[in-house]
Amino acid sequence: MQIIGFNGSPRKSGNTSTILGAVLKGAEEAGAETTEVRIHDINMKGCMGCLSCRTKPGVCAQKDDLSPFLEAIKTADGIVMGAPIYMFRMAGQIKLLVDRMYSLYTPKEGPGYGSAVPPGKTFAMVISQGADNTDQYLRSARWLAGMGGTGFGMEDVGYIIQGGNATTVGTGMGRDDDATKVIKSGSAAGPIKDNAEVMAEALALGRRLIKK
Repeated sequence: MQIIGFNGSPRKSGNTSTILGAVLKGAEEAGAETTEVRIHDINMKGCMGCLSCRTKPGVCAQKDDLSPFLEAIKTADGIVMGAPIYMFRMAGQIKLLVDRMYSLYTPKEGPGYGSAVPPGKTFAMVISQGADNTDQYLRSARWLAGMGGTGFGMEDVGYIIQGGNATTVGTGMGRDDDATKVIKSGSAAGPIKDNAEVMAEALALGRRLIKK
């Protein structure tokens, strides 16, 4: 079992990285091998808009450090994406990744797209923000879950949105049966790495990435 974590935070010890690391640890405890891709630290460029992937579906013409990880999405058992909110939107690092993932959407007759990603994979998401209201950026969160996960046919197994004074844990972004839980967190409750309840939820989310 292989799980890939795409970390869109430039801060190695920030809340996004801390929670994402716990998710990957949970997957490892469930028997998976994990790889963390720190987008900020690799040599990658944005989508060129060349549309080469429309004639060669599933293949991005831009060749850089991201290229092998785009291929790895096809063979991995699941992925988790982590991103902070900067300037009221997802950090640019994760947007660059999702733009490049356009190459994994394949043309098909009629509306919409097909997928170069084989079925049966899982998807999870971690978001960190300074705003207290964890619903404030749900539109951005739904975009990330859709374009980076469920749009490819992946099963959304849950998310964690860490806000200024609370953390919301859910069982699937946009799912009709999404069940949420709010945990007190933020500066008043101490560093997120010391919040045992949030860390336990992150470990559990990682375990859910593994389909038995």
